[in-house]
Amino acid sequence: MTDFVQVTRWTDTHDDELTLDLISELLDAIPDDLWVTAACVDRVVDELPIQRKLIQTGLSRTENAVKTAKEAVELASNPKEDGSTPAEVDFDDGTNDLLALRKVLLQRSDRVETYATMARQGQWRFHSAEPESPISKETSPDPYAELDPWAELENEAQPQQPITPTSNVQPPLSLSSFILDPLIQTALFFATTQRFESLKTLIEQHSKELTPHRFRILHAIPDHVDPSHFIFLLPKLDFATNKEALSVHAPWRTIQDWVETEAAAPLIAKSTLELPQLKPSDVPPTEPLSAEALSSWYKDRIRRIESQSGLVDMALSFVQHGASQGIPELDKLGEELSLFSRLVYDVERDDMIDEVDQWNLDTWRGLDTSAVVQSYLVSSTPDTIAVDIRKLVLPYLYVLEARAERSGTPDPSIPTRHLYEYILSAPLHIAAAIFAESKPTLPQSSRIIKDEEDLARIALACLYGSDSLDEWSTMSQIFECMPEWANIDREADNDSEAADTTLLSLASYVTPSTNRGPATPLELFVFFKPLPASSLSRALDVLDVHLESGEIFNKWGVPAPLRWFLQTANDEKEQRAWATRMARRSGVTEEMEDEEEWLDLLHDMKRLVKAEDSAVKGAFGRLDKPTVVQIFFGGMLSSGRFQLAKKLLNPRTSTRPLSVKAVEELCLATSREFYDNAQSGNFNFGEMKLAYDCLSVAHPSPAINAEKEFIEATSKICSYGVQSRPGVPLLPIEIRLVKDRLTLIAKVISSNPDVYKHSEVVLDIVHKLGFRGDVAAEVKALAMLADGATQAEDFERAAETCERMVGVAKKLKQTVFPSSSSVLSPSVVGDEEGLDQSVINARDAIEVCWHTCFQLGRQPEYKDTKKKLKLLGYALELCPSENAMDVLNVWRRVEGDLMSSVRAARNSRGPARQRTRKGVLNNVKSGGRRDYGAALQSAAGRLPSLSSHLLSMPPAHSMTSDAAAAMASRTLNRVAGVAANFKSPFGLRDKLGLGGGISGDDASDTSSQGATGDGFGFGSPAGGFSSFIGRPSSSQGGAGDGFSFGSPGTFSSFIGRPSSANRTRAGDGRGSPTMGSEVSSQAKTAFARGVGWLIGADDDVSG
Repeated sequence: MTDFVQVTRWTDTHDDELTLDLISELLDAIPDDLWVTAACVDRVVDELPIQRKLIQTGLSRTENAVKTAKEAVELASNPKEDGSTPAEVDFDDGTNDLLALRKVLLQRSDRVETYATMARQGQWRFHSAEPESPISKETSPDPYAELDPWAELENEAQPQQPITPTSNVQPPLSLSSFILDPLIQTALFFATTQRFESLKTLIEQHSKELTPHRFRILHAIPDHVDPSHFIFLLPKLDFATNKEALSVHAPWRTIQDWVETEAAAPLIAKSTLELPQLKPSDVPPTEPLSAEALSSWYKDRIRRIESQSGLVDMALSFVQHGASQGIPELDKLGEELSLFSRLVYDVERDDMIDEVDQWNLDTWRGLDTSAVVQSYLVSSTPDTIAVDIRKLVLPYLYVLEARAERSGTPDPSIPTRHLYEYILSAPLHIAAAIFAESKPTLPQSSRIIKDEEDLARIALACLYGSDSLDEWSTMSQIFECMPEWANIDREADNDSEAADTTLLSLASYVTPSTNRGPATPLELFVFFKPLPASSLSRALDVLDVHLESGEIFNKWGVPAPLRWFLQTANDEKEQRAWATRMARRSGVTEEMEDEEEWLDLLHDMKRLVKAEDSAVKGAFGRLDKPTVVQIFFGGMLSSGRFQLAKKLLNPRTSTRPLSVKAVEELCLATSREFYDNAQSGNFNFGEMKLAYDCLSVAHPSPAINAEKEFIEATSKICSYGVQSRPGVPLLPIEIRLVKDRLTLIAKVISSNPDVYKHSEVVLDIVHKLGFRGDVAAEVKALAMLADGATQAEDFERAAETCERMVGVAKKLKQTVFPSSSSVLSPSVVGDEEGLDQSVINARDAIEVCWHTCFQLGRQPEYKDTKKKLKLLGYALELCPSENAMDVLNVWRRVEGDLMSSVRAARNSRGPARQRTRKGVLNNVKSGGRRDYGAALQSAAGRLPSLSSHLLSMPPAHSMTSDAAAAMASRTLNRVAGVAANFKSPFGLRDKLGLGGGISGDDASDTSSQGATGDGFGFGSPAGGFSSFIGRPSSSQGGAGDGFSFGSPGTFSSFIGRPSSANRTRAGDGRGSPTMGSEVSSQAKTAFARGVGWLIGADDDVSG
């Protein structure tokens, strides 16, 4: 129980809570040696006394195991008396584990002693003489002191201060990390952080483990560290053996513990514990290198330092220390480095940040002249460039010239050629400093560029070859250094033409192509090389204008390189585009709110058309000032400054800058641009609001109003949530690109089921979409609304909409088709080439109208039969002839439904109803033909079926004359009822195109009818109506109303052609009072077909 309590206390105790007494109290009470030893190994703390106590406790608990194992091994190693081989020693009581743990504790004991030595001697600081201290301004005033490669060189002459041990320095590694981390990792850490005193102690005390890794440790030391700080680690040559001299091993324990011997290794290998410290090393045994290998290593190290860090002084120092260690074959390398160091260290450098040269020793060996010049001046500044050229470059170039002369190939152009190449490739601020030291006002001997014409040529090539967009002041400084030749005739045509020709050639040359990129200043210099002083003067005048234009561009935030002015000198399109960019780019800045700034921009844009006091055209030389003004106001509008634009476009005292028409076009174009870029159709915010407000700048006009209405219509359409595809709202640009904008109305109705109830709103959208005054579009919109109501089964509203649509369609028909010809006749439908677009639109609208009426009239769910018949009547009135039979078939079906309901009602009323009908018939017969129209009107509301009545007629042989007359009277009453619902100004014959007449037999039979009778010929094929009603004889002609029934056998042909007697008496007033001259003029053909007469029943009969 006591063991359990102590174990629990030990495991619950944190590392920070351990004390020397507590360790003894807890671990001494536990008798299990293996558990106690493992507990000591498991605990690694940062307190040196505590860690020592743990190691000592663990080692003491392994003494018995070592003694037992040692005796067993010795016993097993002695041969047996019988000569047999001794059995292999093995333990299963944990002895092997105790031996392994002891070996780990011994290694930790050595590391603890090493750590204690480093801490006691204060070896945590860097290699510098000053000890490392906590970071503070007082102790480390210069944060770059450690990076200064010259600091050590400056201190070499000073006597070294003795290193005073200190314990105030914070250790870079904790004790636990030092114990647990591999030794090579710790050594690499010390090498990387330049803690060479700690590294030296570590290598001296643990050389056996670290000597195989000596070159790896050397490689970890930074290249900028002088080798004098780690000379103890540099490999040395043993002259006696001509091989590497290895370090002497000096361990902490002179006597090796038994567990570290070869005898204990098999037992430790059988341990069941996995201890990383006991894994065998994969590093091969240490073998000293030969002299050649050491020389090769030193050369590789020197080349790496020189090529990767560029620290030639460190490379030279390495050569010197290698030579001091007796390493051979380093003399030649030292000479090359010495020559290379002159290029590196004779150039002025920044004291704080040293730019690493791009050259290394290998490239130095193959440098050409231009590269050397570039490397000499790589760090030059505008303040030092002139001195560097005179001090480094010119002497070097003169030496090359002398070498060429000595070699027998003199070339006096070497200095100027290489110097010009550098200036042409130098940045503008460097070139400007060189031009400043080459001014014509300086003595020629002190100038860097001595020739004035070369000075102008180089300047032109540098400026036009530069892509800089923000160095305009530097470019102006270069221009101010140019010479001005007093004895040159500026009006010389030949020189001006030469300069202009060169500039045109430059314009094409500086333009990049697929074959080459932008031209370099060195390439442009070729174009200016042949120009004389007069042409160079002309080119400088052009340069002056281009610089002024470039400064204006930069002022308004649209900079362009100087080469752009050459490229666009004759490109009107590009100049217009840049002017537009200038006007719009300036408007996006918040500072451009003041009117004066906008007027300043306008003034600068006008200046770019042609420079003041100069014959040279400006950047916008291909544009005129009105065009520039229009572009300016376009930019103002595109930036949303509508009030300011309106004020400037409508001044009170001065003339208008633009005409009213130009302002209108500008506002329309800008508004449409806003519209097309809008992401939302709501014109109360965003770009749609800008598009709408932009139109207020111009005076109201039809075009402005139409565009406003279109924006309003767009906003309303988008408010209904119309989508271009599922989940994606319809964009304004999509609305504008729709070819037939009436399809948008269809989308609105389809996406909003209740929108048909708001017909006026929809019609307002139609009008604002550009269809104001377009009756055909209104008809189509009403048709869509009617269809939407039908889909919603709101048939009453659909019928109302159809009636309104029919009224509009009739007005349209009267307007577009004033004649009585059929609107949708086959000849018109099939031939559209010769028709006006308005005629085609009207025809399409009428077709939509009758289709809509027809569809609603045939709806089985719609129960109002009378309105359905009325709608079918509208459809029959407006449909083409080839569709008349379809409408009539539906009519007959709907009429049959009505008759069924009427008969059912009649049967429910009984004989009283029959007497009433008979009385009506007698009244018609006794009233004469003058009262025929009133009878027709009274029967019109009932709409009985003519076909069903005829089918119910008795056979002709059983009918008396009086019965036939009564039958005819009733039939005409029903015909009048049908006609009253049509009231068409067109004859159905004309509408349907039912031409031709009855057969010859029928004609002769009907002509024999009396002059006073109303004769009708109804033809029927065999089995038709002729089987019910016989043909009357000619003896009936004078007194009675005779009828003849024949062919054809369709409903539209039930009523035949009137007799010749009736045709001669069409004006006697006995027909319908509403018949007119149209029936009279068409009687010979139309009257023969009763359906035509049915539709024309409202026309007056004329003589």
